[in-house]
Amino acid sequence: MKHYETIKTEDTQGFHIVCSIAYEDSHPSDYFDDSVDDIDDICRKIDNGTYQWFIARVEAYKNGILLGSDYLGCCLYESYQEFLEDAYYEDLVAGAIMEAQENLNKLFEVTA
Repeated sequence: MKHYETIKTEDTQGFHIVCSIAYEDSHPSDYFDDSVDDIDDICRKIDNGTYQWFIARVEAYKNGILLGSDYLGCCLYESYQEFLEDAYYEDLVAGAIMEAQENLNKLFEVTA
């Protein structure tokens, strides 16, 4: 089981959003094609803390109840803040909210 660390919380569109990260334990060379010739340098920078290599998880809560989530693995950034400013973070928030909204709609469906 992964250990996630919260790096940001926010309230948006009626949901409480929690962004957490966990260390990505897969090897970077498994995810980059042959055009990336500096895998050794990337791995060295991950090991020495220059780069962050992680899985991002965004969860959407309503009244403390988890209703939606989205994940992205193999994130490589110089800082978590850089990730939070990237469109990928926005996409994860949108995905978590979409799932949460769908789950709310299911809860309130009226059957005839």
